[in-house]
Amino acid sequence: MARFVFRLEPVLRCRAAKEEESIQSLARAQRIKEAQEETLKAAAEEYLGSLEEGGETLSELQQWALYRDLLRERVKLRAQHLSEAAEKVDRCRAALIAARRDRLTVEKVKERRYATFLAEEGSKERRHYDELSQLAFQSSDRLRY
Repeated sequence: MARFVFRLEPVLRCRAAKEEESIQSLARAQRIKEAQEETLKAAAEEYLGSLEEGGETLSELQQWALYRDLLRERVKLRAQHLSEAAEKVDRCRAALIAARRDRLTVEKVKERRYATFLAEEGSKERRHYDELSQLAFQSSDRLRY
């Protein structure tokens, strides 16, 4: 039986590598997003903790107000970073889905060509056995006469 050769094997390997790269990129983006979530949570806790504190004099109250404004801005900034990280995760996920779809398309082509190859090989083998049996029948027929 002949060996199956898929001429698009380099394309399949390239697409599989691209998919693997997309998986790693998604994992990195998810780790960054989780880190952003933690920093946002810490900033929000710090802001909420500052609400419980207060000053006794006017200058202390002003300082606490400025500090709370700073913390509020920090929370907004962290929320924006988290939003950007979530968008990057979504983009990476979409890229992974596209890469997987591309790889599966080539794999389906490979499977179809392999099925065709097996059918052709089976047909060749049956023809070969038919010829052998016909020759054996003809030679046994000649021996009788």
